[in-house]
Amino acid sequence: MTDTPGTPGSTDPHCADTHADPLADPQADPHADPYDHTGHDHPPTGADLVRDLVKGLSVLALVIPVIGVLLLIAILPFAPTSPVVLLLGIALGAAHLASLVATSLFVARTRKQLAVNPGLLAVRSGVEEALRLAAVLLALLLWPGDIRAELGVWIGAGAALVWVALATAQTVSTRRRIARPSDWSKEAVSTLLSERVGARSTVVMRLLDVVGTVAFQVGATVLVILSPVLVIGTAVLSIASGLSTLVLQRRSPAERARTPWAYAPLAIGLLTLALGSLGLITL
Repeated sequence: MTDTPGTPGSTDPHCADTHADPLADPQADPHADPYDHTGHDHPPTGADLVRDLVKGLSVLALVIPVIGVLLLIAILPFAPTSPVVLLLGIALGAAHLASLVATSLFVARTRKQLAVNPGLLAVRSGVEEALRLAAVLLALLLWPGDIRAELGVWIGAGAALVWVALATAQTVSTRRRIARPSDWSKEAVSTLLSERVGARSTVVMRLLDVVGTVAFQVGATVLVILSPVLVIGTAVLSIASGLSTLVLQRRSPAERARTPWAYAPLAIGLLTLALGSLGLITL
């Protein structure tokens, strides 16, 4: 970590008398390096933060695909009669992604304030859950002899894999933009430094968001295929997760990691997965 420049005679207790002769103090270690600041608590520099972010995002870009692989391994015991069910789930995830892109384009062409509008969030969540309902009804029509829960698990996993792929691509892109000097990277690093937000917390929160998304996709699809009327409940949970994200966007980066709202998407995702698992067990 780079030492903070100082001047001789500084009043900083960590830096004072660094140029003094160590023999002048009978208690001093004659072999000690007077320029060794090991153990001194200096704030990280921009270079330190960039290095830590690049390292952390590189690891995260490897961990996120592992989540997808583990998901596929976990759902193997629930394999339906046709692997095409997984493709239907991927199509559902792609439709959700298209809904997100369409919403973003609408916001960009109208008013940017709509990006934090709860009404627009509710509409997008409703559209996504309607697409989920359509996908599970199509699955029941195409594979009437399969167990409902198994179909739901694989459709939800397919949708989750789309978000895993998107999160991986975003992580790789962010790592490259941070590592490459630009106005965007300078502004991002400057914001993190001024708010005293570390690279570790940034990476961990991103990982928790991905886990929450994967859990929600699987759990919500299982719930909807077990009882289509539960699409109302999954829509409410989806809106709640989105609202927690809006609350975080209104806070400073330093406050986001300390507020319970930061963990709301993960908690909602795990709750949805737990409810779906309960439905599987009770069949």
